[in-house]
Amino acid sequence: MTRSALGASGALLFLLALATTSLGCGADRGTIGALIAQTPDQRLVLREVPPNLAAGRAGLQAGDEILLIDGRDVRELNPLGVHQALSGDVGDPVKLTLLRRDGDHDRVVRVTLHRSARPKNAKNVKKA
Repeated sequence: MTRSALGASGALLFLLALATTSLGCGADRGTIGALIAQTPDQRLVLREVPPNLAAGRAGLQAGDEILLIDGRDVRELNPLGVHQALSGDVGDPVKLTLLRRDGDHDRVVRVTLHRSARPKNAKNVKKA
């Protein structure tokens, strides 16, 4: 994906939250099931949200910005820390606080989702 396809944020790194095995996690590890871009200023923005995985079932949308993971500010996390915070056992809950931009209005959305199994065809990490 090119930088222009990333939009104004100029995201440097894509984290595929679907991935678990490349970072030493077992096959039974769960995921929120979303493609996430981390911007240079450490913001996390959902880029793709498949409807049949945890994030999609919980109503998350592409463009939502993750502010907190289980109460922890995402700007304090490096890519590995983000991955570790979002992955866990299948079915285990994770609490997210999101910023959703609806036209001229921003609103905070809080959601608890339950991690889903990693799809067999998921790729691990993509760099822009």
